[in-house]
Amino acid sequence: MTAMLWSLRYEALMAARRRAVQGTLLPLLLLTLLLTATSPIVTGQSDPAAEVGAAAVLVNTLCALGTGLALTDRLRRAHDVRDTTELLAATPAPAAARSAGQFLGPLLTALGPVVLLFLLGAAVLAAATASGTVLLAATAALVTAIVPAALLAAALGGLLGALLPPAAARVALTLVWIWACQFPPAFSPVPTPTGTLLSPIGGHALVAWAHAPRIWATRDGTGALRPDATDATALLNLVLVLATAALCYALGHLVARTRRHGAS
Repeated sequence: MTAMLWSLRYEALMAARRRAVQGTLLPLLLLTLLLTATSPIVTGQSDPAAEVGAAAVLVNTLCALGTGLALTDRLRRAHDVRDTTELLAATPAPAAARSAGQFLGPLLTALGPVVLLFLLGAAVLAAATASGTVLLAATAALVTAIVPAALLAAALGGLLGALLPPAAARVALTLVWIWACQFPPAFSPVPTPTGTLLSPIGGHALVAWAHAPRIWATRDGTGALRPDATDATALLNLVLVLATAALCYALGHLVARTRRHGAS
């Protein structure tokens, strides 16, 4: 645990020094704030807690994507800097702890401002409406949807960054993310994860636990992967998003190591 925390701190500081991280995320964060304040999808909700759930949908669509875009080249860079990689490998810290720190540190740097603004907005809304459920909905959205979505975006971005040049990886991540989050069956010519238990937007979790409008669960689709939002389906949605993130994370490291050994 100590090794992972030191690695996390080091990687977080290194990511904070890179202007590309906040430079990529900041425009999407500002766009999210603008839409949250002006879109009737959010402001038109009669229940303040539902506003939080709807805002979380925007955060997962834009800010989670921004997190993945900011960290697309992180895995490639970590494995391409040969001297640093070999130096870290020579330390007594377990490889798993170093790897977890390398992944979570930059993610913490990129996602931190998003989390703080989301919680601040929820606190202001709770105070303005005197609604105790707002903070509960915000916490549920953060834990069960926003953080898992960011984990998946960062892991998928790392995998694509290991497979493709950085610019192509960012384009591919954007297309895949929008397709998986915002292309409902009626608008997609091919089968889409949008509205299913596999969608990284976490619609079932947001509807069941964060008071989001029910449309964000199934997106008017039908089938086994688009059940009604319940506690059970929300938990399954959460587990599948985290499992997909873990799979992308493992494949990304495998591809990056294979590329490095092939180059040497």
